[in-house]
Amino acid sequence: MTALQELTREATATPQRKALSAFVALGLSFLALVLTVWSAPWWSIPPVLVAGLLTALAWDQLRSRAATRAVVTTAWAALGAYWLVKQIWGTPDGLMFWGACLGALYGLMAVGIILIYRANRIINFAAGSMGALPAVFAMTLMVVHGVHYFLALPIAIAGGAVAGGLIDVVIVRRFANAPRLILTVVTIGIAQLLAFFTLLTPGWLGADRLPDVIRTPFTRFGFFFGRQPITGDQFVALGGVILCAVLLGLFFKYTRLGIAVRASAENADRASLLGIPVRRVGTVAWMLAGTFSAITVFLRGPIVGLPLGGLAGAEVLLFALAAAVIARMERLPVAIGAGMIIGVIDQSSVFATGRSSEGAAIMLLVILLALLFQRGSMSRAMDTGVATWQAVKELRAVPPELRDVREVRAGRTTVVAAVAALFLLAPFYVGVQNVSAATSALIWAMVGVSLVVLTGWAGQISLGQFAFVGVGALVAGHLVANHNQDFFVVLVAGGLAGAFVAIIVGIPALRIQGLFLAVTTLAFAAFTQFWLLNRGYFFGRHMLPEDGARVTRPFLFERIDLAEPRNWYWFCLAFLVLTLAAAVSFRRHRSGRVLIAVRDNSRAAASYSINLARTKLAAFAVAGFIAAAAGVLNAYHLGSVDAGTYGTGNSLAVFAYTVVGGISSLAGAVLGGVFSQGVTIAANRLNINELTLLVTGPGLIVILMFLPGGLAEGIWRVRDAALRWVANRNGIHVPSLVADRRVETGEDQQDVLTEAEHSVDTVASFDVLADRTIWCPVCEAELTLEDAADHDHLRRTAGAREEGA
Repeated sequence: MTALQELTREATATPQRKALSAFVALGLSFLALVLTVWSAPWWSIPPVLVAGLLTALAWDQLRSRAATRAVVTTAWAALGAYWLVKQIWGTPDGLMFWGACLGALYGLMAVGIILIYRANRIINFAAGSMGALPAVFAMTLMVVHGVHYFLALPIAIAGGAVAGGLIDVVIVRRFANAPRLILTVVTIGIAQLLAFFTLLTPGWLGADRLPDVIRTPFTRFGFFFGRQPITGDQFVALGGVILCAVLLGLFFKYTRLGIAVRASAENADRASLLGIPVRRVGTVAWMLAGTFSAITVFLRGPIVGLPLGGLAGAEVLLFALAAAVIARMERLPVAIGAGMIIGVIDQSSVFATGRSSEGAAIMLLVILLALLFQRGSMSRAMDTGVATWQAVKELRAVPPELRDVREVRAGRTTVVAAVAALFLLAPFYVGVQNVSAATSALIWAMVGVSLVVLTGWAGQISLGQFAFVGVGALVAGHLVANHNQDFFVVLVAGGLAGAFVAIIVGIPALRIQGLFLAVTTLAFAAFTQFWLLNRGYFFGRHMLPEDGARVTRPFLFERIDLAEPRNWYWFCLAFLVLTLAAAVSFRRHRSGRVLIAVRDNSRAAASYSINLARTKLAAFAVAGFIAAAAGVLNAYHLGSVDAGTYGTGNSLAVFAYTVVGGISSLAGAVLGGVFSQGVTIAANRLNINELTLLVTGPGLIVILMFLPGGLAEGIWRVRDAALRWVANRNGIHVPSLVADRRVETGEDQQDVLTEAEHSVDTVASFDVLADRTIWCPVCEAELTLEDAADHDHLRRTAGAREEGA
């Protein structure tokens, strides 16, 4: 390859020859690809290889070696993907082309994700939602009100740019100094908020619902590629992505604003010192991301329909995230190429199985391989400030000086009694129809406790926690419905299974940090929903309850009928109390302190001989056990194991609710669980299905903006205010309750300034030769420095030293 490149360079010494050879190579490459389309699978590999090689050589004539490496890598990846798809699924070439056109849109959304990552060092989980709102708006105008396609498209593009700019100015800038992981979670709230308005937009514009497939002026132009029908919409999607890529490349290379965006992405601090308005440039990046997102959703609508939901289609977002991860969050052409390959894999799995779930499940393997192979290329600077859940406020206990004060003891007793009465009597005042929801709140609180251990204490963000819950439910369904095992045996077996799977998932966490681990766990949630709990695959076929079998609640100790809703509620409440007690004990002992140390400063912890790998895996194991135990209770609670219950939707929801409650506090986990089911009950009573999105979206944003510790932090602030009142009343000085800063008056500041000016004047007027005297060692005469040079004793001493020398 190198020798061939050198020969090509020698043969094309002039720019004109370089351009000519480039276009000749591109023409031959196109011819090879055309031959590939009509070729049989057994001899189609050579044309693809030749096409990739010639394209790489052509690109090398026009661009740098880095671009050549990227194109060669993409060409080899395309070759491997083509061969694997043919061998595994036998996908027709026409369907592969259809999937490549659709995958190009995933790549375009991945480009937007990369732009935001380079600008803000976050993973934007609102990448699809901020384009879905203007795209749905434009599509509704086109379908319902007859607005022409070529007018609706600019409306969607402009709306995406406006949405991206407003998100940055109104929300993102408020978190400029926050840890990047917190801002990443904020994007989940943004996605939920935008999804609320997206779902309501068709109704506001007079449409009950949009058609499954949107027809455009290009739909009627089509032909059959083999047996696969191809319309003009596929070509418009592919051409639109290519046009966007070319325009983006020209923007970055030839415009001052584009160069500023690139400079800010490389080093924001240095760009700011050079006079580049970094904040304004960041807004441009968000506008570009919003534009690409809107184009993606708009062009995708005529092909497969509009994705509506909390994240504008979790599968679409997952495909885009996988493409961005493959591109190392920096190589835009690779992202588009990876998106096309992912689109081919997705449609090939649908062709072979008839289900759209397998493609989403495969993304876990794709993301893991991409991250593990790229880990060595990630610099330490890329992980700065994003590796852990930093700056989470640790809610402190009551100060020792006040623990034995009468008012404090009385207040603690009152609060404990009130909380106990609130939970114990809940089945009576919530009503019989809501006892099931109250029980679900307790189970969700247990899942929240597992998140507190894993994310709040260990700093390992998990967006797939309900996947561990699904593992426990799968074990419970198998042992109870198929083998009628004892409840406590099932509970222990499910917890151990969850701990084992959590360790397997946690092993990549030893190399994958922070934001990339969040993407991995989200892919694991999709893998659990679409593969592990799918009856069409191995585990689902052998582990799920048989058709018609139920997970029935036991008659415990031959006295307690857990089938009765109130008894089951109190039983789950007892397990929640046991879980909280175990978590408190874990936090107070050395294991909990080690987790906090690793979360706050892993390198310093390692210098104290703390085994980071063992600590992280222990956190995953404990969190997995708790979540899987909650899954066992949930299987008994629902009576069945439904894959949709344990997918990405509930995983993101439980994470959001736990953050709202307070992800660093066990009390916050309980508050999050209660809050989640409270919103569900309110939505059912008000008959507003979108209320959950409306509450969780702004709730996440507002809580993280003003109370990074969640609702628990607000409660602790009230408690601290009461403790200060008690301390002042009893005349007790409590250093931990007073401000940790010195309050200086204007006089103090003036005295400091006066003293500083006096010191500066003294130093400025100081003469090193003025008023300096020495004593003669012979006659003890006091001499100035000027007279010492002519003094007899000193002159003779100097002469004697010279003679001695």
